Amino acid sequence: MCIPIVNRMCQKMSHEVKFDDIKICDNLIMDGHHRYLSSLIMHVNIGSVASQKTSVTKLVSWKDIEFDENDWDTDSKILHLNEQDARYNGIDIEFLNQITSKK
Repeated sequence: MCIPIVNRMCQKMSHEVKFDDIKICDNLIMDGHHRYLSSLIMHVNIGSVASQKTSVTKLVSWKDIEFDENDWDTDSKILHLNEQDARYNGIDIEFLNQITSKK
């Protein structure tokens, strides 16, 4: 789990930025682990939708999750995600760039 990604999502959630639903199958998160953790930290309700397992799906307990302080996203990926979130939420891209800038 990437701490800088969680931090950016928490920062966005603190400004009421909405995210796509988390994909779930049999109580397993298929897509949205960072969104899920961020929503718990920020006490924000985030939706969920049914999804499917794949042949590579494996169960990993939350107690076994490792946290990484290295940022997995490049600057261009952060910009791309901010552009998506700005369109999805109808908000200014410059605002998102400001609140998610690497310090």
